[in-house]
Amino acid sequence: MTTPVVAVTPAATISEAIVVLTGKGITSLPVVDDLGELIGLLSEEDVIRAGYQPDPRLDGGPDAGVHLGAPTTVRDIMRAPGVGAHPDADLTDLTDRMLEHRLRSVPVLELGHVIGVVTWQDLLRAKIDLPAQRNKP
Repeated sequence: MTTPVVAVTPAATISEAIVVLTGKGITSLPVVDDLGELIGLLSEEDVIRAGYQPDPRLDGGPDAGVHLGAPTTVRDIMRAPGVGAHPDADLTDLTDRMLEHRLRSVPVLELGHVIGVVTWQDLLRAKIDLPAQRNKP
């Protein structure tokens, strides 16, 4: 499990989220409310998809490439509800959930609050750790 947790609020701008993602070298962010409770997830993929604009040369129409009401905040593009894991979650189950939801990281929750994040790197490290440690985030 990776700590301390780096998170954003739903009111953060997409630009602010990009600065955090690239500045910290992380692939996704928990989105938390004012109480620190998980309400969603924001990944690099979510940001890239939100910023995608089709090539206007593909369609000669006057509105080609125009996006009215384009997203501007994390709230507009985050995945909600957020997928979280319990601190005692089995790593095999957690891996399955990550694959199912196409997530590269999952917040670890205790009483609804994010206390850490399990990433693919954490799962890889667990593969080389002692067998007793393998089933805990």
